[in-house]
Amino acid sequence: MNAPTTSHYPAAPTAQKAETHTLSVLVDNEPGVLARVIGLFSGRGYNIESLTVSETEHRQHLSLITIVTTGTPMVIEQIKNQLDRLVPVHHVVDMTLAGDAIERELAMVKVKGRATIASKLCGSPMPSALA
Repeated sequence: MNAPTTSHYPAAPTAQKAETHTLSVLVDNEPGVLARVIGLFSGRGYNIESLTVSETEHRQHLSLITIVTTGTPMVIEQIKNQLDRLVPVHHVVDMTLAGDAIERELAMVKVKGRATIASKLCGSPMPSALA
């Protein structure tokens, strides 16, 4: 992940370390916006390690796309500039540079069995409606 990469551009440094960055992108909540943003990544060969999308402002029809990507500092800057040029994008923030942030992981697990077994696996009593 932090392996040095080489650049094909003669003016660029010969070796830069790849860094992981979290980008927060505020976009219009309309059909096709996610496809345009992701198309930018796939069309240029950039990797997306994590992607989350959620509506933030219902009345203003805005959504927040959170993207975790890896690249050299020059590539990350290029990604941010290209995202900023897309029409449905309002704002791009590099959360890695913005300061300390809280990162969490989420897993959804379906447990099939009796309520007593399920409560032992989950670590909390099951509501009677689900038992």
